[in-house]
Formats: sequence, C-alpha cells, structure tokens
Amino acid sequence: MSERIPMRYTVALQGFSDFERNTLASFFRLGQHRAPAYVQGTSATESDFVIADADSPAALNAVNDAHRVQDTIFIGAYAPAGAAAHLPRPIEPNRILRELDLLLEARLALLDEPPPTDWVVSSPDDLQGGDGLPALDVLVLDDSRIALKFLQARLQGLGYRVHAVQTADEAMALLATQPFSLVFVDIDLGGDGTLDGLGVCQHLKQRREHPGGLAPKVVVVTGSTSSSDRVRGDLAGCDAYLTKPLMEDEFLAALVQLDPTRKR
Repeated sequence: MSERIPMRYTVALQGFSDFERNTLASFFRLGQHRAPAYVQGTSATESDFVIADADSPAALNAVNDAHRVQDTIFIGAYAPAGAAAHLPRPIEPNRILRELDLLLEARLALLDEPPPTDWVVSSPDDLQGGDGLPALDVLVLDDSRIALKFLQARLQGLGYRVHAVQTADEAMALLATQPFSLVFVDIDLGGDGTLDGLGVCQHLKQRREHPGGLAPKVVVVTGSTSSSDRVRGDLAGCDAYLTKPLMEDEFLAALVQLDPTRKR
C-alpha cells in the first residue's frame, strides 16, 4: 500500500540586503533537490516557514503581523520571544537547512499522519534497481519516525527496497535473518536500548557470518557534527559518515562508493 509523504515546503523571506538575498538564493538551490525540499515562497502568510532579518524593524513587524513568529528563523543580533530559531550573521545556508529540518520534524511529529501531497512512495515490492534488476535491500535505523520517512522516500526514489526500524533490537533481529546490501544507522537512538547506532555498526563489523554470505556496508547518518563522534564512527568500522541535513551530492557520492550496481 502506498503512503503519501510531504516532501516539498515553501520558505518566505522577510527583509535582507541584495547581497544576503543572493546568499539565501544559494540556500534554495541547495534545498530544492533534496528530501525534504525547500523552495522560496511568496509571502509570510502563505509559506510553510519564514526566514527573517532580525535586525530589520520592518521584517519583524511583517512576521508579527502575519502571526508567524513561531515558524520563523531569525538571522541577526536579536530574535523575538517565541521565535522558531535564531542564527547569527554571517548567513550560512547549511545551518539554515539544519534548522528547517529540525522545525519540520517537530511539526510533523505532532501529526498522527502526514498530510497528503503529490509525492507518493511506492510499495517496496514494486521497486526495481538500475537496468531493471531487482531492488537491493536496505535497512534504515533511526528513532525519529519523520527522519525514517524522509530517508526511506529518498532511497526508494533511487530504486532501493527499504526496511525501516526505530530500535536497535528491531535492526538486530532483521540483520540476523535477512541479507542487506546497505545499513543506514543514526547514532543516538534514545530510549532504553543497550545499543546505539555505532554499537549496531560495530556488531556487524565483528560478526563473522552474515545472511546471504556478505556483510552489509554501514552508513552512519547523524545530526551530530562533533569530531569525537566521527572518530567513534571510524573506530566502529562504518563505511561512510554523513551528517544531517543530508546534502544531495554527499549522499549520492556515498551510494556510488558503496553500491557497486549504482552507475557513476
């Protein structure tokens, strides 16, 4: 059964100089080819989110008048109470993407079911990989339901058959009985589990036998940007280390490196 998942969101701009608007234009170029995708909206009232110049009284008034403070990322020295996020200058598109992903996850987590859109994720049984070959099986482990849905949608869109789980116990049970080509793991899985994502990775790398005879490649996907976590990932034996929000070029480069069936 297909499930409809929102994958495209609009972001309005309030204020900013021409130079900063050009910088933000690069943000939209970064955001339009990823999942979720962010494109420039027309107004603060109608867009899903807002990015506002925190040092511009006119921009602050416009956001207040639209009653969108709680949906706005303010950039500058000051942000009003209740702001969704506050970032200092200079403008960094990657940080904006990260904040938007966090805001979106928090918003969708409040919903029992995501609202319908024109993006439909196909049933895994209907998927085929490159050149009409059967889709490769991929396991995704993340405690965030929303993060799982976005990564599942992106991988299925590339022709993979995705199995999504939220706990290390679920992942270990599947890995013990079913062969996977790739395994994507978040580091921090929350809850009371004994293993985090790196523990799952380490277990796979130390295991001598695997279903199907081949060990899966392990990709760490985490919101942590600390160098210590990257070192821990290397020590655990991960084959690739990606940080959220996922940048499309880095994501595709990792797939090309780890999946021998994917065309370069």
